[in-house]
Amino acid sequence: MSLGAASIIDQAVAGRDGAGLAGASPREPVARFVGPGYVIAFVAVTLAGFAQAATTPGVLAAPGALDGLAAAAVVFALLGTLGLHLAEQRGSRRGVYLVLGVLGVLGAVATLASQGYASMMLLAVVSVGVLHLGARASAGVTVAAAAVALLAFAARDSLWSALVQAEIAFGSGIAFVFVFSRIALREHRARRDNERLVAELAAANARLTAQAVHAEQLARAEERNRIAREIHDGLGHFLTVVHIQLEAARSTLASDPERALAALTRSQQLTHEGLCEVRRSVALLRGSAPARPLVEALGALADDSTAAGVATALCVEGTPRRLAEPVEFTLYRAAQEALTNARRHARASHVALALVFADSGAVRLRVADDGVGAGDPAEGFGLRGMRERAEIIGGTLAVTTAPDQGFAIELEVP
Repeated sequence: MSLGAASIIDQAVAGRDGAGLAGASPREPVARFVGPGYVIAFVAVTLAGFAQAATTPGVLAAPGALDGLAAAAVVFALLGTLGLHLAEQRGSRRGVYLVLGVLGVLGAVATLASQGYASMMLLAVVSVGVLHLGARASAGVTVAAAAVALLAFAARDSLWSALVQAEIAFGSGIAFVFVFSRIALREHRARRDNERLVAELAAANARLTAQAVHAEQLARAEERNRIAREIHDGLGHFLTVVHIQLEAARSTLASDPERALAALTRSQQLTHEGLCEVRRSVALLRGSAPARPLVEALGALADDSTAAGVATALCVEGTPRRLAEPVEFTLYRAAQEALTNARRHARASHVALALVFADSGAVRLRVADDGVGAGDPAEGFGLRGMRERAEIIGGTLAVTTAPDQGFAIELEVP
């Protein structure tokens, strides 16, 4: 008896669809255990119970008893295989409970009618109950099956003899079915949990991949903005100064050839410096820009601005010291952009350029002109680029202006 029930358990756990968790929670999907192996094992157990009852002399002597038991066995086998399969496929937990209930009734009737010789059918009921019910419900099914078997054995022998037979012939088999069905069910649950974890890991991996793609897009956008700032602040500055020098040369070519030649010479020099600046920007983008003292670089900017027609004075306060390359480059670009704006838009005649090295370690750059100023300065690409550069190194940018009061920017790095 126990070997047939064990075959049902093994085939059920290894069924073709292991999805779902039996007997855990009504909210979980209905487990699917019915497969080819399950069907063979279930039918074999049913036939074994029927054969044992049919071949025992005097058990089914009443007219029609054998035919009735045969009909019950056929219905039992069809319901436990095809009926349970349909309920599992539809995901109907009520359908599974209904099938299990009818199986229990048929098994009990067959066992009582055969005086216990068809009790193997009850073992199949216990196995299905353990697979599809919770621990308490399956224990209840097991106790009910044992009670039915005891009553059936008591119908042919004394109570004491029935107890002995129930213990030896049925109790050991039902205990085996219950215990090993629970073990197999725990393994089934563990496999289901592993599948769930694999699915969660796959979903997490997909999210990480999407985040990596998004991070790459952000990095590309940041790199484009960085290149745009370099072109605007570097090359744009030199083109502006060259343009002013060429305008001066054209306007003085007829009246003052020497001054025009000086402007052209200066334009050529600025063009060369612009090419050097482009090379330096490319090197910086590659992470290999050569170091250049900040005070020296700001002095060259002040000289260029003065040569372009806007008197620019550089004032250095505190003890000059070398700063981190990103900090020096940000301060240099801010001064360069501010001087370019003073020549282009401010119509300024004087610019004060101040670099302050504070004792606290902070560094402050201030560029102020005496131009027309602005009531509500729009933050164009130049100012936006300065602010972005300042934020990257942890600094702040302040803008001060008013109509006819000039324009000033102050960048401070703590």
